[in-house]
Amino acid sequence: MNTNQNKFLRFFLLSGGILLSGYHAIAQEVALADSTMKEKPVEIPKMFFEPATYIWLLVGGILIAVVFAMSHTINVLTKTLDEKSGRSAAVNSGSKEYVRRETGWGKLMQSLTKSVPVERERDVLLDHDYDGIHELDNQLPPWWKYGFYITIIFAFVYLINYHVSGSGKLQIAEYEDEMMQANLAKEARLKNDANFVTEANVVRLTDEASIAAGKEIFTKNCVACHGDKGQGNVGPNMTDNYWIHGGGIKNIFATISNGVPSKGMISWKSQLSPKQIQQVGSFLFTLQGTNPPGAKEPQGTIWVEETATPGDSLSAKNDSLIATKDSSLAKKS
Repeated sequence: MNTNQNKFLRFFLLSGGILLSGYHAIAQEVALADSTMKEKPVEIPKMFFEPATYIWLLVGGILIAVVFAMSHTINVLTKTLDEKSGRSAAVNSGSKEYVRRETGWGKLMQSLTKSVPVERERDVLLDHDYDGIHELDNQLPPWWKYGFYITIIFAFVYLINYHVSGSGKLQIAEYEDEMMQANLAKEARLKNDANFVTEANVVRLTDEASIAAGKEIFTKNCVACHGDKGQGNVGPNMTDNYWIHGGGIKNIFATISNGVPSKGMISWKSQLSPKQIQQVGSFLFTLQGTNPPGAKEPQGTIWVEETATPGDSLSAKNDSLIATKDSSLAKKS
């Protein structure tokens, strides 16, 4: 392999390393530019973000290195045997000197390793002598040296991409993006579910099946604090028009979902589905005005649902701000 071929090989290896190390940053810049121009962004293949991809690349690199090492060993052994047979043939033929036969593989390995032949070891022999052991001043193998240069270039590209320009996302940012995408996907999946209910879209149910289901949930989970007829016990009375945390299906839904830890009421959203919370919240409206025996005194403020007309809406807001009556006045009312 001549000098020009060596230069071309070095340039090819160095250029390939730079292109591979900068591919991720360049692709992200292109995607950002395309999205700014309101065009379809360039999508980087997912395989570049999978750890398994780089594990397989590492395994492949190790296998290639093993193959090269075995090939080099076989080539050295073959060369040694050829030299022995060549010298024997030269002696038998009366030649004074054996000329080593160069092969294409040997030239390639020589360009990658720059190894010094045994007969030229005196040229790189140092003066160190320790118990008959001598040291050779061999050069670093070019493949290792250029690999080291590539790692330096990659480090600069990584530093600029992730820590200077900010075009690349660090692990925390990638985690937050993945969590956001997961939440969006979850919301989209839930919206397509007929049972998807939130505080924003919840409505009062009036059909008998939903009321019966709500009553069953109330009997199973709520009577210990609110009484079997909603008359109140540890928790407030559910049969009057007074509400501590606001009436209406939306406020009731939020209170049941999030709970009131300061008052000892747990959050039920981990035990009941949104649909079940809607059902039990709708059931509570059927307890209004039942006046069960032993009802607990009113707590909170009177809540009146807002109507569609402006006058009624204003009246409802004013009614919702009425202060809690004292117990004697509440009993009279």
